[in-house]
Amino acid sequence: MSELLWNAPVSAEKMAEVFETLELRPGQSVLDVGCGSGEVLIRLRERSPLRGLGIDLSAERIREARQRADGRVDAGEVRFLEADARTLEIDPASVDLALCLGSTHAFELGDGAYAAALRRLRRWVIPGGLLLVGEPYLERPAAPEYRAILGAFPPDDRTHASNIAIARDMGLIPLAAWTANLDEWDHFEWGHQRTIERLAAKGPPTPETTALLERRRRWMDAYLQWGRRTLGYGTYLFRQPSE
Repeated sequence: MSELLWNAPVSAEKMAEVFETLELRPGQSVLDVGCGSGEVLIRLRERSPLRGLGIDLSAERIREARQRADGRVDAGEVRFLEADARTLEIDPASVDLALCLGSTHAFELGDGAYAAALRRLRRWVIPGGLLLVGEPYLERPAAPEYRAILGAFPPDDRTHASNIAIARDMGLIPLAAWTANLDEWDHFEWGHQRTIERLAAKGPPTPETTALLERRRRWMDAYLQWGRRTLGYGTYLFRQPSE
């Protein structure tokens, strides 16, 4: 199983605070898009008898989610499916809470992914329901050398404030926001580093594992030199307006 609980630089303690703020009630329905290992949805179900669906494009992550759920939650109440968020068919206004934590790229690649995710998620959320979305931003403009490794996303003008403003301009109501600190970022990045290093050390090198390890080491070097003071990550809670 993955060492990281979820694909986001958020500590277990902070995630528990997020859960408290949601104030979920028994019987409510939750959709987790890009659920990864399923740990967020499983922990929500352990706190309250809700109905949940987690989807992810990775068959490996869905297998892990089902393994994690086994013996912890009722399989009839929480399901995990391998599915593409771009073609997922869910009835409009049918879920009480929609999650997408660090996975807005499941809806669209590039700078428009966050807005695309918000638009799609809110279609599925009931009036007065909640959206919980995790998204990176920049604490300061990226150095040219770091931008060459980071790529085009997130752009220099994508800030914590602008992530909130994008949702507010869509008509969503901001309720809370949590930002990652350096300890959370370090735990997250080193967790990924150990995962890739262990994978590469398991057997004889292959072109795929060699390329993966090289990319990861370049990313880690860039993170240590620039990313720790440049990258930000916010977890945002919004409410869908009531009709």
